[in-house]
Amino acid sequence: MYQQLQGGVKVLVKSSGHGQGCLVKASPLKRALCRRMTHFVESKSEDIVEEEIMQTGKDTALVAVQMRITLEDYQSERHLANRIDHLLGSARSRVKPDASAMVVFPEDVGLGMLFIDDYEAVKGCKSIYEAAEVLSRRYASPLQQVIDTHKVSPTRALLVVLGKKLRSRYHRIFSQLARKHRVTLVAGSAPLPDTKRVSEVYNTSYVFDHQGRLILSQRKVHLIPLEQQEGMDLCAGRVEDLRVVDTPAGRLGVAICWDGFHADVVETLVKQKARLIAQPSFNPLPWTPEQAESWKTGLWQACQQHPEIIGINPMMVGRLFEDVVVEGRSSIVAHASQTRDGSGYLAQATSATEEEILIAHISPS
Repeated sequence: MYQQLQGGVKVLVKSSGHGQGCLVKASPLKRALCRRMTHFVESKSEDIVEEEIMQTGKDTALVAVQMRITLEDYQSERHLANRIDHLLGSARSRVKPDASAMVVFPEDVGLGMLFIDDYEAVKGCKSIYEAAEVLSRRYASPLQQVIDTHKVSPTRALLVVLGKKLRSRYHRIFSQLARKHRVTLVAGSAPLPDTKRVSEVYNTSYVFDHQGRLILSQRKVHLIPLEQQEGMDLCAGRVEDLRVVDTPAGRLGVAICWDGFHADVVETLVKQKARLIAQPSFNPLPWTPEQAESWKTGLWQACQQHPEIIGINPMMVGRLFEDVVVEGRSSIVAHASQTRDGSGYLAQATSATEEEILIAHISPS
């Protein structure tokens, strides 16, 4: 159902399944939807397309994909590509035919790509640590070479050894599917080595335009313990390297999961006039009532402090191994005053464990 809202835009919010939805007045987006936008993105490590976008005034759909993963999703590159293709097709079928779309996948959607070439060897592993030991034995020689050359931990060395192929697959799958479905695609994230300083590995999110071109590469700044030296031994990105990019939906910034809970990240994106913040998330904890309440101190709270922004927070659910179980309720959030029920939620998943797709249609008034 649509309702004309005077002085703003009309919004239709819906969810696959029975997610929450409400009509909102989203007038802060009007400028972003109706103006000509020019923005150039700088990057020292990635080939980023620099382009000028002319906004046509078309309807736009904001999509959060709550993807339910299993290790079987990563049994081959083709299998994974088909899985993501199906999700994008399902989302596209719910978007108005003449509307553009921005689709956001969860954090660490690329993590399982580490196991694609060795799926048969690791599919019986109970834990990710057991799987890492299997990979370490299979790649013992190049692994030791990286350790000796760069003086890094065995965990970091493993990510370096597997990282080049992972980066190629991550880019290829999401680029091709962004072009196929003609969407702006925030491709969750993956552990990617720096293209020049190969011993450095970052939790990195790629954003592709509707032609499949890479338009933004963003690194996670604030790492959780699982990502730090005693865990995956990733490197932390820098706040000063955060960038935004213009898209048909509006100016976009990316705050990878925990980054969305930190004011320095949010403020940096807002100062660059971000109107949309994508927060791909991977929560390796049970989704208890306490966890759900604490989640509101992230992007939901940021939207209350900055009424001009809308947040898209897709969360991964499911399990890779017995010790990697992820839960959470995805959401699309805005300032409470812009939601009919005052909740601050444009859409929210009904389940913390099952797959869902949330969609908010935004139209110029």
